[in-house]
Amino acid sequence: MATNTFTTWSALYTAMLNSLANFAPGRVASFNFNSGASSKSFQYRTIQEFKEGLHFVKTMMDIESGEAVSRTYAKQGGGDRW
Repeated sequence: MATNTFTTWSALYTAMLNSLANFAPGRVASFNFNSGASSKSFQYRTIQEFKEGLHFVKTMMDIESGEAVSRTYAKQGGGDRW
């Protein structure tokens, strides 16, 4: 598979989804992401690695598009009540 460079997380995610249909065990899938100061290379040899990478890219795509759900965490509640 030829390595392509993507400049948006959504383009990378789409390419990875398309590649997933043709993924075969033992085959290496490679992708590059380069957008300004952010640069990352991805290389997968197993379907499990590929799925984990796909999840990471989906999360980054959601952040990029503003669709990520923010999380709130409860603070330690106060003093000696318990």
